[in-house]
Amino acid sequence: MQTDSDIIQRILQGDTEAYREIIQRYQHMIFVFIYKMVNNHSDAEDLTQEVFVKAYEKLSSYRGDSQFSTWLHTLARNRTIDFIRRRKFHDSDDQLAYVPSQVRHESPQESLMVKERIREIESAFGKLSESYREVIVLRCTHEYPFDKIASLLGVAESTARVRYLRARQELAKLLQHTEGGLVHELPGI
Repeated sequence: MQTDSDIIQRILQGDTEAYREIIQRYQHMIFVFIYKMVNNHSDAEDLTQEVFVKAYEKLSSYRGDSQFSTWLHTLARNRTIDFIRRRKFHDSDDQLAYVPSQVRHESPQESLMVKERIREIESAFGKLSESYREVIVLRCTHEYPFDKIASLLGVAESTARVRYLRARQELAKLLQHTEGGLVHELPGI
């Protein structure tokens, strides 16, 4: 398998088809990050496509000082934050269209309760600041270690750890306003 640097050199030398390899390598990672930030499948698809177009246009500016995935993630992060700032976040019901059952034979009442819990968690998550949402996504969804999170955010590792701790505390506070609190139900927290 070719390294990112090898593929980038091929692209810069005019092999535009080589960019498909970059997209295939990183599309899922970028999409998941953006989706967790904007909470809308259609917007996440559009933003992911915009990020890859922008990355292609700016590929000659990639200096190789960091991993290509870090550079690409930074583009995705900046584009997503711009999107969130320009447009007020609107919740969409389509992300709740399919909620997998934890139990194969759950009753309609149990299914409804699960959907309600998910709505409460998503609502609380949406109330977090962008920086708190981002650090939770990087840690809980991508399961990045704190040194990688710090690198992606451009902060010290201790700052990334503190931001994650404060994000968890804020999320717990928001969820305590719901009946019984739900913070124990979040994966990785």
